Amino acid sequence: MAFKKVAIAGATGNLGPHIVNELVNQGFEVTVLTASGNTSGLPSAIKVAKVDFSSQDSLVSALRGQEAFISAIPKHEDQPALIDAAIAAGVQRFIPSEFGSNIVGNENVRALPVFAGKVKTQEYLRAKQDQISYTLLTNGLFLDWGIGLGWLINLKGKTQILDDANSVHSFTLLSDVGKAVAGILNHPEETKNRGVYVQTAETESVDLAQVEKNAYAELSKENGDIGSAMLDFVKISIFKDGYGNLWNEKNDNELLGVKGLSEAEIGDLIAKYF
Repeated sequence: MAFKKVAIAGATGNLGPHIVNELVNQGFEVTVLTASGNTSGLPSAIKVAKVDFSSQDSLVSALRGQEAFISAIPKHEDQPALIDAAIAAGVQRFIPSEFGSNIVGNENVRALPVFAGKVKTQEYLRAKQDQISYTLLTNGLFLDWGIGLGWLINLKGKTQILDDANSVHSFTLLSDVGKAVAGILNHPEETKNRGVYVQTAETESVDLAQVEKNAYAELSKENGDIGSAMLDFVKISIFKDGYGNLWNEKNDNELLGVKGLSEAEIGDLIAKYF
């Protein structure tokens, strides 16, 4: 039976509104947990629970009666506290702030420093799976976000061809991530305690050896550019050979209701940024 009563934390970031909109459109009862009370840009049909994220009692109170809890928070290392609150409140499914590179299925990606918080969360969920089930959603780089950022097609400067120009990678629209989350909630047994994979499209992929070397060098500096290094690690996880960012033959698109784009539709998407 599908989970219909759903809470979400991190609903007003880059991804959160896409998840919330899709869930509301599909008839889920959505409660947004927020510290500030800000829900601008979100549909009026949501319920709002103002919480103190540093207080377990506040979180538990907000989560009582919820069947599933979605985390889209940026501080991935803070998620074990959310998991504990979900367990105490009787929530049945936790979907962590994964939404990206193939950490669950590739040891090279898993070892990159940028993903330490996500790895910690995965390990914690596995240790608690007798008390709460989970699903780990892997979608690669957000296709529309990546184009807008200039990582895939840089319309204002140089476009980097990362590693082998003939390599292929999986990418997903922000809206399709929302559809995939809804698909998880609609198929709780099929998605229980495992990673699921979705993609909207594939794309072709700069020699990343120096990028990786520079990223680790920044981490070792006393005043290194940590933010830049972490973004480079994300690029490595997506584009470097051996890091597993293609799941053509094992994706869960059909199960989760993600259609994918045709070549013509990809062209239309790119045209929006010209």
